[in-house]
Amino acid sequence: MGENYHQGTCIFVKVMDFSMEETRLVYVSNVITCIFNACFALSAITGNLLVLFAIWKTQLKLYPSNILLSTLAFADLQVGLIVQTSFVGHKLAEISGTGDLACYARFVNISFGYATTAVSLLTLTALTKPYGGIAIERFLALYFHLRYNEVITKKRILITAGVFWVLAFVVTSVYFLQKNVFGAIVITSELASIVITSVSYIKIYKIVRRHEREIDLQRRVWVDPKAQVELNMKKYQRSTFTMVIVFMLSFVCYVPYSGVMVAKLKYGFTAKVKVAIDIFSTVVCINSSLNPLIYCWRIREVKLAVWAVVKRNSAVSPVQNEQSMLTRAPATMHLRNSLKTRNTPHPKKI
Repeated sequence: MGENYHQGTCIFVKVMDFSMEETRLVYVSNVITCIFNACFALSAITGNLLVLFAIWKTQLKLYPSNILLSTLAFADLQVGLIVQTSFVGHKLAEISGTGDLACYARFVNISFGYATTAVSLLTLTALTKPYGGIAIERFLALYFHLRYNEVITKKRILITAGVFWVLAFVVTSVYFLQKNVFGAIVITSELASIVITSVSYIKIYKIVRRHEREIDLQRRVWVDPKAQVELNMKKYQRSTFTMVIVFMLSFVCYVPYSGVMVAKLKYGFTAKVKVAIDIFSTVVCINSSLNPLIYCWRIREVKLAVWAVVKRNSAVSPVQNEQSMLTRAPATMHLRNSLKTRNTPHPKKI
């Protein structure tokens, strides 16, 4: 910790992993990761700003699921604005031998890097029930059914998002106090997140399969084969699968970095471990540039809204939000009304 840095004034050098050691491997790694972070910082900022504007400038902001989506996009935006920018500053200072600047940039990078990662993890999963992340939100959409809009409100989602950020910085502060404990928290949280999210999506799958059987039965009873209930379920399945893709992509990026943290606990902050941390932290950051592409690819209303923002037409108003096809309420009411209509005897003609 702090090799070749003995006369600097940076007050954070003793509470974080920091090294000015220079080897050929470290130098090459610094240059490459610096270039990658500089490039992907621009795409993360641009992509997530477009998604945020698209949600909050249209009717998409009315849906709780989209508020969670914007929370994830805001965290990814901070990755581009702060985390990757500070990483580039840290590496440039390290290459030029400016120890103090490298130390302070490293502190900012660590603080916001772990915090934004924690927010993303909390948002994608559900570590704070009952109004937790996207996985639980997708499950509650089916569980509460007609009561979804009553239980899952915009205000509660915003409060939950605020709690995510506070909790993220509290957990990050543990890093500066006890790194071993922090490492254990990170690894445990990721394992818990995998279990909770997997259970949520398995339950979702079972409920969806049951609803599909009900829909099939209803289609045999009613003449209308294009009942809205079927359309809603199709859109719900698509939006849920979209979040599964985002979740899996995130963990593909996060897991290698967690493995490096285990190696650091075992071997210490050596030159090779430092290079591995820089490489895999860059991979984690690149994930923030990929998420907006997935939203636009999988969620049609977000794509249309983003395109409207690009064309500077904020008056766009998506008719129905694919990400917010949360319940079968409209379809169920439609079928019930049809049932009443068909069962109600017509008045006899006189």
